[in-house]
Amino acid sequence: MILRFMQSGQVFTPSAPINNQDLFAGRVNQLNRLFGAVSQRGQHAILFGERGVGKTSLANVLLNILSGYKEQFKSVIVNCDTEDRFDQLWYKIFLELENTQVLDFEMHQINPEFIRVRLQRQITGSAVIIIDEMDRLNRDPNFTSLMADTIKTLSDHSTNITLILVGVANHVEELIAEHLSIERALIQIQMPRMSHDELTEIIRKGLERLSMTMEQTLIQAIVFLSQGLPNYVHLLALYASQSAIRENISNINVDHLSKAIKQACENAQHSIMRTYSTSIFSSRQETIYPKVLLACALVKKDETGCFRAVDVREPLSKLVGKKYTTTSAFNRQLNQFCEEARGNILEKKGVERHYRFRFTNAMMPPYIVIEGLRTGIINLEQLQS
Repeated sequence: MILRFMQSGQVFTPSAPINNQDLFAGRVNQLNRLFGAVSQRGQHAILFGERGVGKTSLANVLLNILSGYKEQFKSVIVNCDTEDRFDQLWYKIFLELENTQVLDFEMHQINPEFIRVRLQRQITGSAVIIIDEMDRLNRDPNFTSLMADTIKTLSDHSTNITLILVGVANHVEELIAEHLSIERALIQIQMPRMSHDELTEIIRKGLERLSMTMEQTLIQAIVFLSQGLPNYVHLLALYASQSAIRENISNINVDHLSKAIKQACENAQHSIMRTYSTSIFSSRQETIYPKVLLACALVKKDETGCFRAVDVREPLSKLVGKKYTTTSAFNRQLNQFCEEARGNILEKKGVERHYRFRFTNAMMPPYIVIEGLRTGIINLEQLQS
């Protein structure tokens, strides 16, 4: 039992990105576009999307594939830290590339031209450098302009070096705005939320590895709860499978999923739990805040994650048990969710009477739905209907 329990933690990995190609699901188009960038001299790529959609996992799978061609490609991945400056980041990259503890130059020497010359001298074949969590470099005001200049000089000299930058969407706009001329050298690859089929594949591959089964309705429930974010699929599948393993059962049933939902809420990130508690707090015992927030989490959103107040009427009507024909009954709550006193759980865009709302943290809506299940505001049967 202990071995199977540990194996489940290697198959379903909510706390770490996937690095095993066999367990990676979908993303064929994005992976092919990355290979397209790697195969062209002077071409680079930026992989962007919401937090939690699997950007790092895709980068790891690419690195894993390239590691099988060590004679042709030298490939490294470096994670950015919040304290890193541009020169510190590139010092870390050179340490990885040259496989050493100490380099024969000082950090202050690093600039875009130095990087280009050093790379060309040190690398005889081709190289792929993946810079992950680029959006964390928010303390260096010169980062985007220096990185744009680096991409430009590497591209202009038609080097055999490919940079793959991984971050969130707004950093794409900032980077390109610094140097419009790099747009032709930078393939922009968006990572959307995963499809129903891709998320289902994650569960099926994992269960196959564990020699376990799960009822189709429960697979669909997990996929729905995840709202396109693979992290939640891994989290719920992990806890549900481990619950079954404890009972020495190979088929995961609804009781195991219920236990997984409770465990997922208890072990959620503290920042998410705190923001949720702040947003629904009320001194009154009977309050509509949790149901309005749950309706916002359940509502169908556009490709940017936005929704309108009118969209909230239908799910809220079902949760409360009465028909809302206008938004006046919950407009106040929606607007308060955008305020600091309620944790800024939502952000508001547009102009009056045409506002659109969006969760500030993409990981929040699935947590709200799971918490709604745990507290009984909604049940699985209602969710599936």
